[in-house]
Amino acid sequence: MRAVFIFFVLLLLLSLAVPVTIASQIWMDGGAVLARAERSGALRAPAASGPLTGVERTIAMNEFPETWRTRTTPCRTLAFLWADIATDNAPRGMPVSQRLAARLMSDRRGTSVRGHLLRIVVACQLEHRFEDPQLLRMWLAGANFGQGAVGLENAAQALFGKPSRDLNAEESARLAVLLRAPSLRSRPEQWAERARATQERLAARAR
Repeated sequence: MRAVFIFFVLLLLLSLAVPVTIASQIWMDGGAVLARAERSGALRAPAASGPLTGVERTIAMNEFPETWRTRTTPCRTLAFLWADIATDNAPRGMPVSQRLAARLMSDRRGTSVRGHLLRIVVACQLEHRFEDPQLLRMWLAGANFGQGAVGLENAAQALFGKPSRDLNAEESARLAVLLRAPSLRSRPEQWAERARATQERLAARAR
């Protein structure tokens, strides 16, 4: 009888140890992703600080309507996932930390459960190290605006011939819509129409 009891205790300990071991390994793999990104220059804290510029705010409101301004907490990505599973009032959209994590893991993309868990872990570690404006600026530094324009500053100069901080509301909206539809650059009328609609929607949301 005692041997059976010891067997079940060992089985219980083993069942607890395996998930902990896997979680620990995934956490370490997440750290390795960030370390590799730092060495390659893919992850670099932005030089700019302070409040968001007009175009940064426009893009943030359009791409991350409810998640980009969330107060920084340890691994808020898990809180979003829990809210999505357990409540009817989950935040809309994907946090900027997850979008940045997906880019940093571009060489390890996949649909496996482990791949999704690793992306969540990388996002958690990013949230632990950086504030939302920093995460947004790092994501924008590698964002694709179409026709070879990668990064917010490059796109602002290529399209409007001036720094991104000097863009007006219309120009900001034009850049914002390119993130989802870069091909609009070859269709000027549709591009302008989409930008106007975006301006109106964001203005209504801000009221």
